[in-house]
Amino acid sequence: MDKLVENLEVRTDLVKIIIKSLPDKPGMIGNVFTRLGEAEFNVEAFAQAVTSAERCDVAFAVRNEEGPAVLAYVYKQLEALDARGVIADKNLALLVLNGEKLAATPGISGKVFSILGQLGINIEVITGGHRSLAVMIPRDRADEAARAIRAGFGLV
Repeated sequence: MDKLVENLEVRTDLVKIIIKSLPDKPGMIGNVFTRLGEAEFNVEAFAQAVTSAERCDVAFAVRNEEGPAVLAYVYKQLEALDARGVIADKNLALLVLNGEKLAATPGISGKVFSILGQLGINIEVITGGHRSLAVMIPRDRADEAARAIRAGFGLV
């Protein structure tokens, strides 16, 4: 039988940026990421959370070395974006599970989230696609989380 999770990538070279309280309307997220791209910033991972009926937060990760420049750029864009603030978190690890059958297999995300929960590790951001599931967690827990996830999916 093929493994459901083929590998686990652990990234600790990222900083999480959260743009707080953007207007939750069509085109806003496209506007944010278009601006970042035009400024030559490469976004590694992203997620959106609706925080009220009219506002949302967007979190994304960039390489550590780009973090200060991205943060300064976003601060300059806050008024144009009608956002209420921006914060950065360097204590970040991105764990990415990859597998051909992830999206077609019920329970994968629940198993990952449960493994992390049993370790007392809070998930800060979740994102995924057809062949991947990614979580952002505190950097100082990345090794412990990776060992447990690998063991849980037979990747040891």
